[in-house]
Amino acid sequence: MEFWSHLNPRRYRKSGYIAIGALIGVLAGSAVSLFRYMIGFILEQVVTVYSFLREQPQWIPAWILFSLVMGVILGQIVKSDPDIKGSGIPQVELQLQGKMDMNWWSVCWKKFVGGAISIGSGLLLGREGPSIQLGASVGQGVAETFKANRVQKNVFISSGAGAGLAAAFNAPIAGLMFVLEEVHHTFSPLVAVTTLTAAIVANFISLNVFGTHPSLNLGNDQRFPMEYYGYVVLLGIVLAIFGLAYHRLTLALPKIYKTLFPKVAPYNYCLIAFMLIIPLGIWNPHVLGGGGELVLALVKENHTVQFLVGLFVIRFVYSMISYGTGLPGGIFLPILSLGALLGLAYAEFLIEFLGVDPSVRVSFVFFAMAGYFAAIGKAPLTALLLVTEMVGGLNQLMPLGICTLVAYIVADFLKMDPIYEVLAERLDKEHSTTTKGERTTFEIPIMVDSSLVGKAIREVEWPKEIIIATIRRGAKEIVAKGDTILLSGDILIVVCDEGIVGAMTEQMTKIASAI
Repeated sequence: MEFWSHLNPRRYRKSGYIAIGALIGVLAGSAVSLFRYMIGFILEQVVTVYSFLREQPQWIPAWILFSLVMGVILGQIVKSDPDIKGSGIPQVELQLQGKMDMNWWSVCWKKFVGGAISIGSGLLLGREGPSIQLGASVGQGVAETFKANRVQKNVFISSGAGAGLAAAFNAPIAGLMFVLEEVHHTFSPLVAVTTLTAAIVANFISLNVFGTHPSLNLGNDQRFPMEYYGYVVLLGIVLAIFGLAYHRLTLALPKIYKTLFPKVAPYNYCLIAFMLIIPLGIWNPHVLGGGGELVLALVKENHTVQFLVGLFVIRFVYSMISYGTGLPGGIFLPILSLGALLGLAYAEFLIEFLGVDPSVRVSFVFFAMAGYFAAIGKAPLTALLLVTEMVGGLNQLMPLGICTLVAYIVADFLKMDPIYEVLAERLDKEHSTTTKGERTTFEIPIMVDSSLVGKAIREVEWPKEIIIATIRRGAKEIVAKGDTILLSGDILIVVCDEGIVGAMTEQMTKIASAI
């Protein structure tokens, strides 16, 4: 244990972090693979039950009673540990910012059980958010076992989060990019190499369990015609507009639920969703769940634009109902499936009315998946890499990138903030910060366009609550002095009280922000 407490990249040239990353990858990959299997198993049984109920409707009251019982159990699980609510991604972001402390074991097993039942029950929730939080909790458990300091702990939590996403979708590079782009918003070589290791190892385990085929194999084996690129740009605009509706309604869900059901405790909102999902399941059980299998089924057949739009509306509404409960489950996969429906409807419209070649139908589907997520999540690189790895192949990367970039730009023009950041800010308001009398450290990177570049440390007005201990510059770590000139790429190692590390991180980030 003592060895790892003194671990640092300068002494061990990152090999120690790679070893720990591999360990986290094994543990997170195993946990998330089992999580995926349990979701699939439970959902398969639920679909069978709904198929039976269509033929034997006299058993519907018994299913209603069973659903209510499961809803009560899930509500109590969430009530016992509110940190497992929702996707878990905002919690991970706040934890890395020092604004939240979580019991990793409680989060791990309760998120696993609650998420498997919630998603497996047929609610329109995704496995990716819980998988990320499961991986992060595994990383935290490893960090605490090895008595890591805060900087090391953050590296291990980050690598666990990336491993969780990698195992959830067989997408290791997207797992790395998610951590860098969505969680940290900056590039750290130490975080990158540790997360990449964990993601690759976790993905290897997942591939051995679920096979080496892409998690959403749409048959991406063609070249997209240049004459259709204009339609790709228009699709990006359409996706951003629809993304705005999803963004606004998702953020309004707490208020909507509270207004419609003022006498229902928030942890019992799941009872409402469990009752509302029953008519949908009886109508067509195959539209339940995150939507991955549904997309695969839809692209194999021709459907009218009206049918696809109607299905989009149904899944949109039920996605809101499901996520508004606060049950463990994400919006990542539901967003991707909604984007796929929009892309498929868009393609059918072009084919039917504008004479576009039907062979490009599938291409518009995964263009729309990436664009819709990029608009809502404001993480275009993650969206691009995730969809590329999910569908397999790089031969349509150019139009995929165009659609993603256009959707992102239009979403930015519409003033849509990254949805996970907004959710994290709301969650942060529920946690108070007070000094604890315990010392801790955190890191602040200095980007190339930072206002601190070229300034001496003494020339900057720093918060009184912090001390800049050292500066990591490349592979070296130098002691901070008043006349030390700050350079782009420097990483400040800052010391402060454990209880206010979140507030200090936020304040220091603003100081080091772009000019």
